[in-house]
Amino acid sequence: MNRKSKKSSPKQKAYSAFPYHKVAKMWAQNKPISVIARAIGRVDKNNPKDPYHSLRNFLYRMHKGYTDHTGRVVRLPHRVSAKRVRACKQAGLRAWA
Repeated sequence: MNRKSKKSSPKQKAYSAFPYHKVAKMWAQNKPISVIARAIGRVDKNNPKDPYHSLRNFLYRMHKGYTDHTGRVVRLPHRVSAKRVRACKQAGLRAWA
């Protein structure tokens, strides 16, 4: 009987749901992004220039609206004034054009 030895393949990381509720609570406590990222395990060690990229993308999406633990769609509040958010958005659009 011929048996082939199986090569050990690297296991794919299992998908884990994003902890929206935990992030929202920590955001309300004015925790910095670095602390939140470490608490939920979203620090990208393979990207030393931008280790918090994943969390910043989730925060961007949460500002647009997310489903909280009760099933309602809510928005994560910004930490700066609406005037500053508009100004930054305009500056980004000008730089992009």
